[in-house]
Formats: sequence, C-alpha cells, structure tokens
Amino acid sequence: MSRRHKRNLLLALKICAIVGAAVFMFAGVKETFIKAQGATEETETVTVVEASEIETVTLEPATEEVIEVEITTEAQTEKCESMIQSRDWSWEESYLLAKIAMAEAEGEDVEGKALVIAVVLNRVWSNSFPGTIEEVIFQYNEATDVYQFSPLRPGGRWWTTEPNEECWDAVSMVQEGWDESQGALYFESMSKSKWHQNHLQYLFQHGNHYFYTDKEPEE
Repeated sequence: MSRRHKRNLLLALKICAIVGAAVFMFAGVKETFIKAQGATEETETVTVVEASEIETVTLEPATEEVIEVEITTEAQTEKCESMIQSRDWSWEESYLLAKIAMAEAEGEDVEGKALVIAVVLNRVWSNSFPGTIEEVIFQYNEATDVYQFSPLRPGGRWWTTEPNEECWDAVSMVQEGWDESQGALYFESMSKSKWHQNHLQYLFQHGNHYFYTDKEPEE
C-alpha cells in the first residue's frame, strides 16, 4: 500500500471517530435534557396538586362562615325591629332625653338608661301618647294629679339632677339605631303596686326596672 493510501485511510478513520464521538455526545445530551424535562414536569404536577388541595381546604370553611353570618344578621334584624320611626331630633330634645335618663335611671348601666330613652321615643310614635319628646316627658293629668314620669313632680329628681356622661352615651347609642326595648311603653321599679302587672303586658326586666306594653285587646 502506498503512502498516499495510508494517509487517506488514517484521515477517514479520524473523521469516523470524530463523527461517532459527536453522535454519542448528542445522544447523551438529549437523554439528559429529557430526564431534566421529565423531572420538571413531575415537580410542576405535584405543585399544582398541592395548591389545589390547599385551595379547597381554605374555601370550604370560608363559605360556611359567610352563610352563618348572614343567618345571624337576619335573625338579629327581625328581633330588633324598632317602633321608633325617626331619630332626627334637636340638641334641646337630646338634652331632655339625657335628663330623663338621669332622673329615672342614674343607678342603671348605659343600656338601662337607653331603655328609658327608648320608652319615651316609643310613646312619641304611639297613638296613645303625645307626639313630641317634650310633651311625652312633661305629660301631666290634672284630673288625677299624675305625672307620667314621677321625677317631674315638684321637687323631684328632674329638677335636682343633670345628665352625666353615661346619659349622653345612651342618647348617642339610641340615635345610632340601638333599640332593645321590644316596643315598651311603660316601666317601673320594684314596688308594692300591682297596677302595671294587672293592666299591662309584661315584657322583660333590665336591672331594677320592669318593662311593659299595652295588652292585646280581647276578642
């Protein structure tokens, strides 16, 4: 074999070796890429599943809670339906309300004072009593010499006291919509008199006061 043939043969072998190495490297890189891509897809799939599980667990209790709040709100609205048709009164009327709360319920808590105020306002919107806050508080029957609110008698607490901070808090509370009076038109402290019990419909007790409304007419 001549030198020329030997060189050509060696050159061909080198080219084959280079091409074979390239093919081998390409196959290895492709396999590595496929494995890496598979691992990524597997990881992403697991992540999506976990996220779905977390989302489901979070949403179910939240939905139940919203429903429960709506039911509670409806029940409270139905229970606390108020007779008071307007809460737009003047500063002078606010003072009268705060003062009657002080005269009648100084020893009661803020809600007890607010209940006295609510009774006055319930009377304003009742057909059985005068139509203004001032007229309701100062209502007086000359024939029987009876004041609807006993502290209004001459020398009574109405004339010797001024509203404290709790009285003003009670006025604000009622003006903002609070009303747990159940439509009460009367109240009394514990006494020996049975007039309220015999002639009125008992509603509830708060502190030392018992609250009543008119009895339903008998059929």
